[in-house]
Amino acid sequence: MAYYKDSLSYKVAIAAIIAALYTVLVWLLPFISFLVWQVRIADCLIPQALIFGMPAAIGLAIGCFAGNLIGGLGIIDYIGGALTNFLAAIVGYYLEKRNTNKGFKRILITQLIITIQTLFNVFIVGTYLSYLLEMPLVISWLGILIGSLVSLNILGFLIYEALRQTNLFTLENQSANLDVAVQYISRKFASN
Repeated sequence: MAYYKDSLSYKVAIAAIIAALYTVLVWLLPFISFLVWQVRIADCLIPQALIFGMPAAIGLAIGCFAGNLIGGLGIIDYIGGALTNFLAAIVGYYLEKRNTNKGFKRILITQLIITIQTLFNVFIVGTYLSYLLEMPLVISWLGILIGSLVSLNILGFLIYEALRQTNLFTLENQSANLDVAVQYISRKFASN
């Protein structure tokens, strides 16, 4: 029996769920999801890539592309937002995989990683919005920074920590180890 996180159906399901959630949150809250002074609540899903990895990154890119379709800023926003979410998710995931700290130090490192994800939003989205909306770059960066701190560093971090506290992922690792042990024993008996 394969560890289910490695199965294609699991990965597709995670990507689809995150894409749908992201799109719906943008479409339900368009008045705070667009332009420079935005608090895009859907961005609280970006830190969840620290847990779900590549499937989450793909879902975030698809969800952002679909969500931005109602924003009216065109292809630069569709592709730029999707690419930004994908990069922030992947970089965050690989950085968090190296975070083996415990306690308060782990929380600080995780918050730093989420801040790096926030900076992807600030510098990529903030830069192209400055161009598209013909406004000073610093103002655009500041607007995206404030909104991203709220959605990623506060809301996204709280959701991430709540998911971590469920111990779901610890139990998954234990069951995966048990599955490997059962397969090993089965092979040993089969070879005798």
